[in-house]
Amino acid sequence: MRFRAGLVFVFLALWMGVGCRKPLAPTVDTNLPPETWITAAPQDTLTSRDENGNLVPPVTGTIPFRFHLYWSGSDQDGAVAGFYWAVVETVGSVSGLPIPPLPGPKPQDYRYTSVRDSVFIFNVLEETNNRQHAFYIYAVDNKGKPDATPARLIFNSLDLYPPIPVIEAQCGVPNPTTGSRAKGLIFHPNDAWDGVSPVPVPIETTIALCDTFSRKTTVSDIIPMGAVVDMRWHSEIRVASNPALAYKYKIGEGDEVEFVQVPASVTSTQYNTTDRNRLAPGLKIFTLRAIDQAGGARTSPETTRRFYMNLGPDTWFAGPDTIPATNPGFYTTPPGFTVRYANGQLKERYFQAGLGSNPTPGWRVPIPGSLLSTDSVNVMPAKRKAIKTFFELYTEYNFTNPSQHRHRIYVHGEGDTIHMNSWVLLHGGGFDADSPYSLRIQGTNDQLPGIGVDPVLKSGVANGSPVGFRYRIPVFLDSIGPESTFPQSQVYPSSELSSVPLPRIGGYQGMQQSGRAYAILRSEDGNRGLDNRIEDPVAFVDSIERGLIGPNSPRYALKDKVLTFYVNRAPYLIRDDPTFEPRPGQVYFTRNIQLRLDKSADDDPYQSLQRGIGGMDDQKSSLLLRFSVTLRGRKTGSSPPKDTVWAPPELARKTGVNVAGGVPLTIPPFIQGPNVGVDIEICDCRDCETVPGQGRCRRYPTINITVPVVTAEAMTQSRANVSSIGPGSSGESSRSRTP
Repeated sequence: MRFRAGLVFVFLALWMGVGCRKPLAPTVDTNLPPETWITAAPQDTLTSRDENGNLVPPVTGTIPFRFHLYWSGSDQDGAVAGFYWAVVETVGSVSGLPIPPLPGPKPQDYRYTSVRDSVFIFNVLEETNNRQHAFYIYAVDNKGKPDATPARLIFNSLDLYPPIPVIEAQCGVPNPTTGSRAKGLIFHPNDAWDGVSPVPVPIETTIALCDTFSRKTTVSDIIPMGAVVDMRWHSEIRVASNPALAYKYKIGEGDEVEFVQVPASVTSTQYNTTDRNRLAPGLKIFTLRAIDQAGGARTSPETTRRFYMNLGPDTWFAGPDTIPATNPGFYTTPPGFTVRYANGQLKERYFQAGLGSNPTPGWRVPIPGSLLSTDSVNVMPAKRKAIKTFFELYTEYNFTNPSQHRHRIYVHGEGDTIHMNSWVLLHGGGFDADSPYSLRIQGTNDQLPGIGVDPVLKSGVANGSPVGFRYRIPVFLDSIGPESTFPQSQVYPSSELSSVPLPRIGGYQGMQQSGRAYAILRSEDGNRGLDNRIEDPVAFVDSIERGLIGPNSPRYALKDKVLTFYVNRAPYLIRDDPTFEPRPGQVYFTRNIQLRLDKSADDDPYQSLQRGIGGMDDQKSSLLLRFSVTLRGRKTGSSPPKDTVWAPPELARKTGVNVAGGVPLTIPPFIQGPNVGVDIEICDCRDCETVPGQGRCRRYPTINITVPVVTAEAMTQSRANVSSIGPGSSGESSRSRTP
C-alpha cells in the first residue's frame, strides 16, 4: 500500500511540472554582415551599376603580373576580424579553340588573411605572356559572419619584360672551344677511299653553331652525322627582380616534341652522347626559353639555333672518255646494250659486246675509259674522274638487209643530239664527308657477283663516297614547250624489288620526246641525304644563259652539274647528192622546175605502231616526213614592184606526199621572174605545232634560182586563182633549235 501511494505521487509531480513549464524565447540574429571592397586597383567589376541600379558588364583591365592590391571592409555592429581571398584564372586555348570562361572559386581555393593589402604575382601563359584572372575577397566580422557578396576583380595580367635567353657561341672562330658547337669527324676529298688502300682517317672538326634566322631557305651551319652537339646558354634580366627561375629547350623536327624544363642552375645540354638523345639526319632547330617567376617567357621572337645534321654529298658526271670524231660509236652484238644484272651475270660490270662485223658470242669486252667495265664495281664514286659525257644506246635498223642492223653505243657531251627513242646511260661520281657506306643492295655473292668482294658493292663504315645516285632528265619539248614531267629516278645501284626490277649501276632513261634535255645527277649518302643544290635544272640553266646567274654568283660554280643535250635528230635534205635540185644558182630554161624531195632522210624515224625504246624496228618503224615549200619573187604587173609569196597547196605542211623521182612544180605566172627563191622545210612529225615533243622541223636557207620571165601572152591566158598563203614558221624556238 505504501508503494502504490509513492507511485501516484511521482506521476502527480511529473504532471504538475509539465503543465507549469514556460515557453522558449524565439532566436533572432541581430549581427549584421560586414561589407567588402577593393581599393587602388582596376574597377571592382561586381559593384559597377548604371543609373537604374543594374549591373554593368565587367570591363577587363590590364595590370602588371606583379601588382600591389588593397582592400578593406566595415561592420555596422562590430568589427572586421579578417578576410578570405581566392584567385582563379583561365586556361590556355587548345588547338585554336576559344579561351574558356573564367571558372568560379572553390571553397578550398580561399585563403585567410588579416592584412588589408599585399603584393601578388599573377602568373601568365607562357605562349602569350598574359592571362585573365579573377580576384575574390570577402570580410569576416568578429563574430565569424562573412560578407555574402564578395568583392570581385577581373583583369588581365601582363608580363612585358621576361628575361631574354641567350645562346652562347664563338661565331667566326675556327674550332671553337666554348659556346654552342658541334664536334664530329669529317672526311676530305683528297682522303677519299680508293677501295684498295686502308680507309682514310677522318679529321675531327668543331663547328660553332651561329645560325639564328629561321626564315632563310638555306642553313649556314651544316654538321657531320654523329657529331656531339653542345648547346650552352644564359639569360639577361630586362626588369629588376625578375630573373629566370627555369629554362625550357627542345630540338624540333621530330627529335624532341615537348620542351624539356630544367632549373635555372642548368645552362647547357648535349646531344649524340647516348642512344636516347641521338639526333636523326636533317634540319634541327634548337629553341630556348627563359621562364620567369610569372611563368612567362619571350616567345616572339624565339631564341633559336638552326643547323643541319648530315653533310650533303657532292655529285659530278663520270662519263666515258671522249671518243675521236672519226670513231663516234661502238658496234655491239644484240642485245649488247642490255647492260644490267641478268642470268646471274653482272653484265654491266664487264659489258658483253663484240667488235667488228663478226663478233664472238659471249666475248666480254669492257669499254676502256668508262664505267662499262670493271671500274664500275672497283673504283669508288669519290675516285671517279669528272667527265661531262654520257652514253647513247641505239639500234640502227637496216631495212634492206635486216640481218645487218647494228646496235650502237655513242659517246656524247654537252650540246650533242641523240636519236629519238634511244636509251641514255648516265654514270656519276660523288663525295660524301660523313655518312656510313650503307648500300641498298641485298643478296648473296651467287645472286649478285661482286657483293662482299668488289669495293663498290660492299657496305661498310664511312669512307668518303656516296652510296648511290638518282637522276632526272626533264625535256623542254619542241617546238614551243612545255617542259616534260619526268620524275626523279629511284636510287641506283639497288636490288630492292620495290625500287627497280633489276639492279643497275648506271642510270637509264628512254628518250621518247623531241626537245632539249636537261640531265642532272643527285648523289645519295648512307643517311639518305641527297645533293639537292639545284632543284630545277631547266630554270637553273636558263638563268645562267640569260645572265641572271653570273660568274660572280656562288651558284655559278654549279653549272657543270647539269648536262644539256638535244633529243631527235632532225630530218634533212641530201643536198650533196649530184641529182638534188634545186641547187643554189641553178638556171631553168622553162618555168617548170623539179623538187627532188626524195633526196631526204631521217636517222631516227617515227615509230608509227608502237614507240619502243632502243631504236628502230622493222615491224614498227616507218619514215614519216612532212614537207612545206614556199616560192618567193616579184609580183607581175605591180608598180612599183612588190614581193609575193606562193605556197603550193599540195606541199603546205603535208605528209604522205609521193616524192619518188621528184616533185614537178610549175611557177605560176603572177611570179614574174627571173629571180625566184625556194624555201623548203622538212619535219619528222605530223602535228609538231599542236603536239609538243612529237618531232622537229628544219628549215633551210632560201635557194635562189633563175627562171624565164613571164610573157604578156602567158599572163593573159592565166586565170587561175592561186593561193598565196605561206606555210608559216617552222615552229623552232631558241631553246629547242637543232644544233
